[in-house]
Amino acid sequence: MGEKLDHVRAYYDALNRGDADEVASFFTDDAVHYYTRLGPHRGAKSIGDHTKLAVEYIDGNWVLEHGIESENEVVIEWTMTWRDPESGNPRLDRGTEWLVFREGKICEVRAYHHSNDKNRSGDLLGFDHKARGYTTL
Repeated sequence: MGEKLDHVRAYYDALNRGDADEVASFFTDDAVHYYTRLGPHRGAKSIGDHTKLAVEYIDGNWVLEHGIESENEVVIEWTMTWRDPESGNPRLDRGTEWLVFREGKICEVRAYHHSNDKNRSGDLLGFDHKARGYTTL
């Protein structure tokens, strides 16, 4: 495993602890986290604060399923388990992120994630997640 992918794994460990300052420490001060459903969040502090809220209010938990590292980028697939705040039901979403590095820290995240009532989990339709070792409920 490469140094940048190790950095992202450690960042994901920090996400699950919900420590906003620790999460922020993985990012440059001017980092931007883009999403397909909200945001963007600008700055390390904003990124850290947002993830803390996800842990506190919806029991967010992230699993880094797969990753590839290049010279200044890491690409990952992730699974997020969480609790629907209205129904209390457990949920599972999937996505991918492209993370750009500058001077050893993450300076940009492009998070691709889609789920809706038609495909609540965001699963790849026809893909056997369980058989391939991915997180399932």
